[in-house]
Amino acid sequence: MKILTENLLFQGLDNTEIQQILNTVRHNERSYSPGETIVRQGDIIDSIGILLAGNAVGKKYTPEGEEIIVSQMAPNSIFGDVLSGAIGFSSPVTVQALKNCRVLFINYQQLLFADAPATHKVLQNIIQNISRKYFTQNKRTDILMLKSVRSKILSYLEWQKSINNSNSFSINLDRRLMADFLGVERSALSRELSRMKKEGIIDFHKNKFTLLY
Repeated sequence: MKILTENLLFQGLDNTEIQQILNTVRHNERSYSPGETIVRQGDIIDSIGILLAGNAVGKKYTPEGEEIIVSQMAPNSIFGDVLSGAIGFSSPVTVQALKNCRVLFINYQQLLFADAPATHKVLQNIIQNISRKYFTQNKRTDILMLKSVRSKILSYLEWQKSINNSNSFSINLDRRLMADFLGVERSALSRELSRMKKEGIIDFHKNKFTLLY
Protein backbone atom coordinates (compact mmCIF):
# COMPACT_ATOMS: atom_id res chain seq x y z
CA MET A 1 0.00 0.00 0.00
CA LYS A 2 1.45 3.32 -1.07
CA ILE A 3 0.12 5.12 2.00
CA LEU A 4 2.22 2.89 4.25
CA THR A 5 5.46 4.01 2.59
CA GLU A 6 4.53 7.53 3.77
CA ASN A 7 3.73 6.41 7.31
CA LEU A 8 6.10 7.17 10.20
CA LEU A 9 5.93 3.53 11.25
CA PHE A 10 7.41 2.36 7.93
CA GLN A 11 9.67 5.33 7.26
CA GLY A 12 12.75 4.26 5.29
CA LEU A 13 11.17 1.06 3.92
CA ASP A 14 9.97 0.32 0.40
CA ASN A 15 6.84 -1.56 -0.71
CA THR A 16 8.66 -4.89 -0.91
CA GLU A 17 10.00 -4.63 2.65
CA ILE A 18 6.61 -3.55 3.99
CA GLN A 19 4.91 -6.48 2.27
CA GLN A 20 7.48 -8.89 3.76
CA ILE A 21 6.60 -7.60 7.22
CA LEU A 22 2.86 -7.92 6.61
CA ASN A 23 3.39 -11.48 5.33
CA THR A 24 5.11 -12.32 8.61
CA VAL A 25 3.03 -10.44 11.19
CA ARG A 26 -0.65 -10.95 12.01
CA HIS A 27 -2.66 -7.95 10.85
CA ASN A 28 -6.18 -7.10 9.79
CA GLU A 29 -7.96 -4.20 8.17
CA ARG A 30 -11.34 -2.95 9.37
CA SER A 31 -13.79 -0.32 8.20
CA TYR A 32 -15.77 1.98 10.51
CA SER A 33 -18.78 4.20 9.89
CA PRO A 34 -19.06 7.77 11.23
CA GLY A 35 -19.66 7.71 14.99
CA GLU A 36 -18.51 4.10 15.37
CA THR A 37 -16.02 3.33 18.15
CA ILE A 38 -12.63 2.04 17.01
CA VAL A 39 -11.10 1.73 20.48
CA ARG A 40 -13.02 2.15 23.72
CA GLN A 41 -11.58 3.76 26.83
CA GLY A 42 -10.65 0.85 29.11
CA ASP A 43 -9.94 -1.63 26.29
CA ILE A 44 -6.76 -3.71 26.48
CA ILE A 45 -4.68 -2.94 23.38
CA ASP A 46 -2.36 -5.47 21.73
CA SER A 47 -2.12 -3.95 18.24
CA ILE A 48 -0.86 -0.77 16.64
CA GLY A 49 -3.51 1.04 14.62
CA ILE A 50 -2.83 2.97 11.41
CA LEU A 51 -5.60 5.14 10.01
CA LEU A 52 -5.51 4.38 6.28
CA ALA A 53 -8.46 6.58 5.30
CA GLY A 54 -10.96 8.89 6.94
CA ASN A 55 -10.79 10.99 10.09
CA ALA A 56 -11.11 10.01 13.72
CA VAL A 57 -10.97 11.67 17.10
CA GLY A 58 -9.47 10.64 20.44
CA LYS A 59 -11.54 11.52 23.47
CA LYS A 60 -11.55 10.91 27.21
CA TYR A 61 -14.45 10.76 29.63
CA THR A 62 -14.19 12.07 33.16
CA PRO A 63 -15.81 10.19 36.10
CA GLU A 64 -18.65 12.73 35.79
CA GLY A 65 -19.16 11.75 32.15
CA GLU A 66 -17.69 14.92 30.64
CA GLU A 67 -16.20 14.39 27.19
CA ILE A 68 -12.75 15.85 26.53
CA ILE A 69 -11.29 15.82 23.01
CA VAL A 70 -7.58 15.01 23.19
CA SER A 71 -6.59 14.46 19.55
CA GLN A 72 -7.74 14.59 15.95
CA MET A 73 -6.54 11.90 13.55
CA ALA A 74 -6.08 12.20 9.80
CA PRO A 75 -5.00 9.50 7.34
CA ASN A 76 -1.63 7.99 8.32
CA SER A 77 -2.13 8.71 12.02
CA ILE A 78 -0.83 6.05 14.41
CA PHE A 79 -2.47 5.03 17.68
CA GLY A 80 -1.95 2.23 20.17
CA ASP A 81 1.83 2.19 19.67
CA VAL A 82 2.48 3.08 23.33
CA LEU A 83 -0.13 0.79 24.88
CA SER A 84 0.40 -2.26 22.69
CA GLY A 85 3.86 -2.69 24.19
CA ALA A 86 2.62 -2.17 27.75
CA ILE A 87 0.99 -5.55 28.39
CA GLY A 88 -2.13 -5.41 30.52
CA PHE A 89 -2.64 -1.63 30.49
CA SER A 90 -6.00 -0.34 29.29
CA SER A 91 -6.57 2.48 26.83
CA PRO A 92 -6.99 5.88 28.51
CA VAL A 93 -8.93 7.21 25.50
CA THR A 94 -11.77 6.32 23.18
CA VAL A 95 -11.02 6.54 19.45
CA GLN A 96 -14.11 7.26 17.36
CA ALA A 97 -14.58 7.56 13.60
CA LEU A 98 -15.68 10.98 12.38
CA LYS A 99 -15.93 9.92 8.73
CA ASN A 100 -15.84 6.52 7.05
CA CYS A 101 -12.54 5.06 8.21
CA ARG A 102 -10.26 2.20 7.27
CA VAL A 103 -7.83 1.07 9.94
CA LEU A 104 -4.94 -1.37 9.68
CA PHE A 105 -4.17 -3.19 12.94
CA ILE A 106 -0.74 -4.81 13.34
CA ASN A 107 -0.05 -7.14 16.26
CA TYR A 108 2.77 -5.65 18.34
CA GLN A 109 4.12 -8.85 19.91
CA GLN A 110 4.41 -10.58 16.55
CA LEU A 111 6.11 -7.50 15.15
CA LEU A 112 8.55 -7.55 18.02
CA PHE A 113 9.66 -11.12 17.28
CA ALA A 114 9.16 -11.21 13.50
CA ASP A 115 11.85 -12.75 11.29
CA ALA A 116 11.50 -10.20 8.48
CA PRO A 117 14.82 -8.29 8.31
CA ALA A 118 13.10 -4.90 7.99
CA THR A 119 11.21 -5.19 11.29
CA HIS A 120 14.14 -3.76 13.27
CA LYS A 121 13.68 -0.49 11.34
CA VAL A 122 9.96 -0.48 12.18
CA LEU A 123 10.78 -0.96 15.87
CA GLN A 124 13.23 1.94 15.70
CA ASN A 125 10.49 4.06 14.14
CA ILE A 126 8.06 3.05 16.89
CA ILE A 127 10.53 4.14 19.57
CA GLN A 128 11.09 7.46 17.81
CA ASN A 129 7.35 8.04 17.52
CA ILE A 130 6.81 7.23 21.21
CA SER A 131 9.63 9.63 22.07
CA ARG A 132 7.94 12.39 20.07
CA LYS A 133 4.69 11.77 21.93
CA TYR A 134 6.54 11.86 25.26
CA PHE A 135 8.18 15.22 24.52
CA THR A 136 4.87 16.60 23.27
CA GLN A 137 3.23 15.60 26.55
CA ASN A 138 6.17 17.03 28.50
CA LYS A 139 5.84 20.33 26.62
CA ARG A 140 2.14 20.39 27.36
CA THR A 141 2.88 19.95 31.08
CA ASP A 142 5.22 22.97 30.91
CA ILE A 143 2.49 25.01 29.23
CA LEU A 144 -0.17 23.97 31.74
CA MET A 145 2.05 25.28 34.56
CA LEU A 146 1.88 28.81 33.14
CA LYS A 147 -0.65 31.14 34.77
CA SER A 148 -2.09 33.42 32.08
CA VAL A 149 -3.92 32.51 28.89
CA ARG A 150 -1.58 34.74 26.89
CA SER A 151 1.58 33.12 28.23
CA LYS A 152 0.17 29.69 27.38
CA ILE A 153 -0.68 30.78 23.83
CA LEU A 154 2.73 32.37 23.27
CA SER A 155 4.56 29.34 24.68
CA TYR A 156 2.60 27.04 22.39
CA LEU A 157 3.10 29.22 19.29
CA GLU A 158 6.82 29.64 20.00
CA TRP A 159 7.08 25.86 20.20
CA GLN A 160 5.34 25.46 16.85
CA LYS A 161 7.64 28.13 15.39
CA SER A 162 10.70 26.11 16.47
CA ILE A 163 9.24 22.88 15.06
CA ASN A 164 8.49 24.49 11.68
CA ASN A 165 11.57 26.75 11.68
CA SER A 166 9.38 29.62 10.49
CA ASN A 167 7.37 32.51 11.93
CA SER A 168 4.42 31.33 9.82
CA PHE A 169 2.99 27.84 10.27
CA SER A 170 -0.19 25.78 10.41
CA ILE A 171 -1.24 23.84 13.50
CA ASN A 172 -3.20 20.58 13.49
CA LEU A 173 -5.58 21.64 16.28
CA ASP A 174 -8.93 23.34 15.89
CA ARG A 175 -9.95 25.89 18.53
CA ARG A 176 -11.59 23.32 20.77
CA LEU A 177 -8.55 21.06 20.74
CA MET A 178 -6.20 24.00 21.15
CA ALA A 179 -8.14 25.14 24.22
CA ASP A 180 -8.04 21.62 25.68
CA PHE A 181 -4.29 21.33 24.98
CA LEU A 182 -3.61 24.66 26.70
CA GLY A 183 -5.98 23.95 29.59
CA VAL A 184 -8.14 27.04 29.04
CA GLU A 185 -11.75 27.78 28.18
CA ARG A 186 -12.43 28.00 24.45
CA SER A 187 -14.07 31.42 24.84
CA ALA A 188 -11.07 32.73 26.80
CA LEU A 189 -8.73 31.42 24.10
CA SER A 190 -10.71 33.13 21.32
CA ARG A 191 -10.81 36.45 23.21
CA GLU A 192 -7.07 36.42 23.89
CA LEU A 193 -6.20 35.48 20.30
CA SER A 194 -8.32 38.41 19.07
CA ARG A 195 -6.58 40.82 21.51
CA MET A 196 -3.14 39.61 20.43
CA LYS A 197 -4.07 40.07 16.78
CA LYS A 198 -5.32 43.64 17.40
CA GLU A 199 -2.11 44.43 19.29
CA GLY A 200 -0.02 43.24 16.34
CA ILE A 201 1.59 40.37 18.23
CA ILE A 202 0.24 37.63 16.00
CA ASP A 203 -1.82 37.19 12.87
CA PHE A 204 -3.94 34.16 12.06
CA HIS A 205 -6.56 32.77 9.75
CA LYS A 206 -8.18 29.57 10.94
CA ASN A 207 -5.23 27.24 11.75
CA LYS A 208 -2.53 29.32 10.01
CA PHE A 209 -0.56 31.51 12.46
CA THR A 210 2.18 34.10 12.06
CA LEU A 211 4.27 35.55 14.88
CA LEU A 212 4.85 39.24 14.18
CA TYR A 213 7.60 39.98 16.68
